[in-house]
Amino acid sequence: MNLAEANIASRMGWRNLWRNPQRSAITALAIAAAFVILIVLSGLLGGIRHQLLANGTELMLGHLQLHHTEYIADRHVSDTIPTDDLPRLLAALTDLDDVQSAAPRVRAYGLVSSGDASAGGRLIGVDPQREASVTTLLDETTGEATLPESGSQSIMLGDALAREIGASIGDEIAVVAQAADGSLGNALFTVTGLMRTGLRNLDRTIAIAHIADLQAMLALGAHDVHEIALLAGDPFAAEHIAARLNAGGQLPADTRAREWGELSPQLRDYISVNEGFGGFLILIVAAFAAFGVMNSMLMAVFERTREFGTLHAIGTQRTLILASLLMEALLLALIGLALGLVLGAVVMHDLIGSGWDLTRWTGELSLLDTRLDPVLYGTWDVPGVLQAGVGLLLATLAASLLAAGRILRLDPIAAMSAPTEA
Repeated sequence: MNLAEANIASRMGWRNLWRNPQRSAITALAIAAAFVILIVLSGLLGGIRHQLLANGTELMLGHLQLHHTEYIADRHVSDTIPTDDLPRLLAALTDLDDVQSAAPRVRAYGLVSSGDASAGGRLIGVDPQREASVTTLLDETTGEATLPESGSQSIMLGDALAREIGASIGDEIAVVAQAADGSLGNALFTVTGLMRTGLRNLDRTIAIAHIADLQAMLALGAHDVHEIALLAGDPFAAEHIAARLNAGGQLPADTRAREWGELSPQLRDYISVNEGFGGFLILIVAAFAAFGVMNSMLMAVFERTREFGTLHAIGTQRTLILASLLMEALLLALIGLALGLVLGAVVMHDLIGSGWDLTRWTGELSLLDTRLDPVLYGTWDVPGVLQAGVGLLLATLAASLLAAGRILRLDPIAAMSAPTEA
C-alpha cells in the first residue's frame, strides 16, 4: 500500500468512526475502562511489591548482610567476622559505591527470665546510632523509652515476649546464653523499652541490647561481630553489590556477602510472582476488551456489507477496505487509551497520595514474615502501564482483523443485495 492509499484508508477510517457514534463511544469507553482497571491493578501490585520490599528489608534484614562463611549454617556464637579493626572495615564498606551505611550486630539465642517465668529469646546486640542508619528496628517501640547510646545493661523486649515472662519497663531480667568460649554467659539487664513490629514470631522472641553489653556476656572481643547489615542506595542493585564484594577481595578472609533475595528467598519469589501476575492480568483484561471490540467491529461489518460489496464492484481493493477498518479500530483504541489514561491518573492520584485504608477490615497484616501496612498505596508502574496500553492496542487490532476477515471472503454480488445499514 502506497502513501496515497494509506491516506485514503485513514480518511475512510475516521469517517466510519462517526457513522455510528453511539457504538463507537461504547467501544472506546470499554477500552478506557479496561485501561483504567489495568493502571490501578498494576499500581496496586507495584505498591504492594515496593511496600513488601521496604518493610522486609528496612525493618531488620537490610539490603545486604556480611557473615563468616560458616555462620549461616549453624549460627555458632564463635563464628564471627574475622577482623581486628571493625571501625576500619565499617568505614571501608560505607565508602563503596551504592552503599550508604553499615551496622554491626552480635546475635545469640538464649533464655530470658523474670521472676519464675522464662522464655526463649532471639538476642541481638546493636550499635544504636549505626543501626538507625540501616534499619527502622529501634523505631518500633511502644513508648518513648529506647536503647541508650552507650552500654548500660539495658534491653528492649518484644511486647509479646515481655507479656509472656511478665516483665515491664523498669524491671530487671536475667539473660542466659552459650558464650563463645564454651561457658554459659549470663547477665542482668534492665528493660528500657518494649517493641511491637507487627510480626508475631518476632515480637514473641526479640530482645535487643547494646552491642558492647552482649559482647561482654558472650565472651567476645570489641571487634567480634556476627553480622554487618548494609543499606544500599537501590535495593534491586543489592545482588550486583554482593557479587562485587565477594569477587573483589574487599572483604576479610572467610567472609561472604549475601543480598536480601538470598537471605529471604520467599520474599524474592513473591516479588517475582507479583510481577508475573501483573502480566497475566494484562492478558486477561485485554482479552475481555478484545471480545468487546470484535463484537463492535462485527456489527460494523455486518451493517455495512452492502457498502463493502459496492466498493468491491467499482474496483476498490480489498486491502484498502481492510486498512480502513484497521484504521477505524486504531483510532477507537487511541481514543479509549487516552481517555483511560486521564481517568486512571485521577484514580492513581488518590491512591498514591491518600492510599486505601483497610484498617477497619483487616487490622495488622503480614505476609511471608513481612508486615504489610493496612493502608495500601499505589505507585506509577510505568513499564506496566506501557505494557497494558500496548496489550490493549494489539488486542483491539487483532479483534478488528478477525472481524474484518469477513471482507476478504465477501462476494460482491451477494453483498450488494444485503440490507442497508439502519
